[in-house]
Amino acid sequence: MTSSGYTSDDRGRVNRFAVEPKTAAKAEPVFGFNKDAERYSGRLAMIGFFGILLIELATNLTFVQIVTGA
Repeated sequence: MTSSGYTSDDRGRVNRFAVEPKTAAKAEPVFGFNKDAERYSGRLAMIGFFGILLIELATNLTFVQIVTGA
């Protein structure tokens, strides 16, 4: 009976402990370290790679040529 504060061990002895209050779950932050950060960074990397590919196809120059101005 955990809700009343009584617990018993494997020998049947009853112990009385303070009952921990229930806490409300905090919402995860939108920015920073959260469970979706890996997914978002992967999607941004795919968008960036595809964008570079489109620029290379449109200009007929490689990415290195575009960056260095050669």
